[in-house]
Amino acid sequence: MMNDEVVSFLIGISVFVLYLFLSAWTEMGTKRPWKKDQSDK
Repeated sequence: MMNDEVVSFLIGISVFVLYLFLSAWTEMGTKRPWKKDQSDK
């Protein structure tokens, strides 16, 4: 079995990568039209 430190470390990285992926994915969907509206103003 692995150490608790290694497991928590891997879980932390997984959550961090997932957060980056989700934030980048939502930015592509929501930031473009929002930026367009701001530049139109």
